[in-house]
Amino acid sequence: MTSKNTLIAMTMIALGILLALVGYFSGGRWLFIKDDDGLHVPGSNKLVSESHNLDKFTNINIVNDYGDIVIVASDDKYKLETNVLEQQDVSYHVEDGTLRIETKAKKKNSFQFGLASFSSPSIKLYVPTDTKLETIVIDSEFGDTSLSGLHYQQLTLIQNYGDITFNDITGEKTEITQDFGDLTFKQYASNGVNIESQHGDIDIVGTLNGSSTITSSFGDATFHLQNNQSDLGYEVKTSFGDITINGTEQSGTVTQRYNGDHQLNISLSHGDVDVSLK
Repeated sequence: MTSKNTLIAMTMIALGILLALVGYFSGGRWLFIKDDDGLHVPGSNKLVSESHNLDKFTNINIVNDYGDIVIVASDDKYKLETNVLEQQDVSYHVEDGTLRIETKAKKKNSFQFGLASFSSPSIKLYVPTDTKLETIVIDSEFGDTSLSGLHYQQLTLIQNYGDITFNDITGEKTEITQDFGDLTFKQYASNGVNIESQHGDIDIVGTLNGSSTITSSFGDATFHLQNNQSDLGYEVKTSFGDITINGTEQSGTVTQRYNGDHQLNISLSHGDVDVSLK
């Protein structure tokens, strides 16, 4: 028999979820921070903003505990803009051509229940348009990640909670692991990509050359590709969901054999797959 305390706890959890949903759809924002004592909701929504000019670099390494990450191509110099809870939460330096940034909640904030109209903390990095980046490594706990107008040789992105958005990106090799959040690529070109998504939709518009592997546990996947269908080998499957190739719905595992370097493998557990090719 369920105890009185258990019933009270379950009722409070349900009420909390309901209030969270009401707040979210009313324009509120979830904001959590993680410090050495665990997860917290900050008691203040005031952010500290600063701007820093940087030395030249070709490698980026970011470790992010909270806040959005934005990296954009710019005609301006190398620059970092921070918009965080405490300025001491951000550390950065450039050494041997590598920019290292760490965003970590060093000061524990008071806890408050529910949602609020938080301005989202963020770090924004500007890179000159003609920069050829060698490596980008991002390990992000909470927050969205957005990249625009970049060229890189190798990208490794680990994202626990937050959306991922790429726009006008050219990359040789791309490795992405995402737990919760949508992934959207526009004007994207790659010569090899590996994406592992747990919960969220995937939407890719662009060209996938080389070996491309996309796996997802929960969520739909849509691909509008510039690849010629005759120049691409593919295997597309979903355990629970529909598969559509160039407007035609198909069943089971859909394969096309191609004796070449361009191979696409898509595997979903729960979700629909829609692939469009030239």
